[in-house]
Amino acid sequence: MSYRLRPGSIVLLVVVIILLPFLQDSVNEKAARFVSDNESSHVGLPTEWNENQVICIYFPEEYPHSVYSSGVSMMDTDGSIIGVNHDLNLTGACVGGFDGYTDGMDFMMDATRAAGGHLAVGYFVNPNWGEYVHTIGGLNEKEIEGDFNGGYWSLTHNGRYSMVGIGSLVMAEGDVISWNIATW
Repeated sequence: MSYRLRPGSIVLLVVVIILLPFLQDSVNEKAARFVSDNESSHVGLPTEWNENQVICIYFPEEYPHSVYSSGVSMMDTDGSIIGVNHDLNLTGACVGGFDGYTDGMDFMMDATRAAGGHLAVGYFVNPNWGEYVHTIGGLNEKEIEGDFNGGYWSLTHNGRYSMVGIGSLVMAEGDVISWNIATW
């Protein structure tokens, strides 16, 4: 039995080897298209999410997430990673591409489930204030230590500190909510 390569196979192999760097650049270029408009609540997010609902969870540098510790991973509604934005100088994950949600808590729970348990949310219901989020992605606010009195998960809605809790937040199309640890 002869194991010779046919001339056509050799040519195809050479073409693939020559084109491989160009194909990789093309794929990376597509994955790296992020909104650059600083006036948009979608800044830094994939351009295809521009009109969709998105949730971002940012972790403190001192307390990195075990899975999302290099840049901000961009995850689609099915949990697939569509890119990582290293230009935000943050670490964490954003889950986007949603639409139709009006209830903030329902949106948060459904969107974080797309991460397959990596962004699990712990909360309790305060009879006076509603849902109070104390843990996201395994990081409990009580674990945060430093030269301050305490920490908490802070909610922003379209780039502004939310004046209501997640259970009272009314969502609209194109809204972006984000969580990060704040201290007092």
